[in-house]
Amino acid sequence: MPSPTPVLAVENITKTYGIRTILDGVSLSINRGEIKVLIGPSGAGKSTLLQSINFLIQPDSGTVALEGQTINPHDKKALCAYRQQVGMIFQDFNLFDHLTALGNVEIGLIRVKHMIKNEARDRAVTELERVGLKQHTAHYPAQLSGGQKQRVSIARALAMEPKVMLLDEPTSALDPELIGEVHSVISKLGEAGMTMMLATHQIGFARHLAHEMIFMENGRIVEQGPPDVILDGAARQRTREFCSRISGAGEKR
Repeated sequence: MPSPTPVLAVENITKTYGIRTILDGVSLSINRGEIKVLIGPSGAGKSTLLQSINFLIQPDSGTVALEGQTINPHDKKALCAYRQQVGMIFQDFNLFDHLTALGNVEIGLIRVKHMIKNEARDRAVTELERVGLKQHTAHYPAQLSGGQKQRVSIARALAMEPKVMLLDEPTSALDPELIGEVHSVISKLGEAGMTMMLATHQIGFARHLAHEMIFMENGRIVEQGPPDVILDGAARQRTREFCSRISGAGEKR
């Protein structure tokens, strides 16, 4: 069960590009062991929110706090320490093509955590085994399927021992037959108590995984609540229309 103590709190985050408002005063928090799933149409601000939380995109205003400590993104040392504790999984894997799966996982441990190579290698092997890739440690990204690449990126994030994981459409770049293997890894992380915030269009998976679902549109949180409430009985018509449409599309696929 999630702890009632917020591990990550976002307050009044805004982001604009020119005259376009991407995030319009978004506030939310996530408790230890909790899984929150962001849903909404393309352009709703889900990816921008996740990247703003990790300061890969600099918000125009607002604050992000980890365990009650507000992060100063202009303090490079503090930001580096924060990013070690808040792992980020992207749509497109972001692996180093010239490194093996093992090399991709251990490089952060060596360069960021300054672990000695043998210790970093042992940790990397452990995390690759955790995501079902022990037999692929010596394979380069070009030798891996899309699902395997994404599992390497998850292992890389886990190796840093994060307190929170942010996942931005982690299966959107995968063929349908490969989605299940990544979903399985994410589900096991949730069962083990990992705190996660995930953006996805995979509604069936979201229903199974989430403690809370957050519907976003036009840079705002429109509605949030338990999966069954949001998907089957949302208070707002717009939320109901979106969930009905995307659930129907999923059933047809």
